[in-house]
Amino acid sequence: MSNIDEQIRNALADEDQKATDEIDDGAGLFELIGLTFTGKQAWLSYYMYFWGLVVTAALVYFVIQYLGTSDIKSSLNWALLILGCCFFITMLKILGWQQIQKAELMREIKRLEMRIMLVSEQNQR
Repeated sequence: MSNIDEQIRNALADEDQKATDEIDDGAGLFELIGLTFTGKQAWLSYYMYFWGLVVTAALVYFVIQYLGTSDIKSSLNWALLILGCCFFITMLKILGWQQIQKAELMREIKRLEMRIMLVSEQNQR
């Protein structure tokens, strides 16, 4: 009976080690970006990327119009629109990086919880 118990414990220990190794692996940038598209606030990521594409297209249009003008007043108007688009894109980038940092922090908290569970399990034995 104890031989079977040891085999079960070894199998569970191997599974725990695999889970710990999976959690300990550092996530790359693209994996972290992918994590922002899951969970309760995934709609925010989709919303940010949608508006990022729209504003980037507007920025390209405004630059083309800016380069095509000859008078100062209209070129200043296009330049202000270009600056507004750059400001909006900067705000979207900041919000996006905050979402990535949040996903990375949640991943780290889960890793620490797993470590605490393993240590408490070892202390009980």
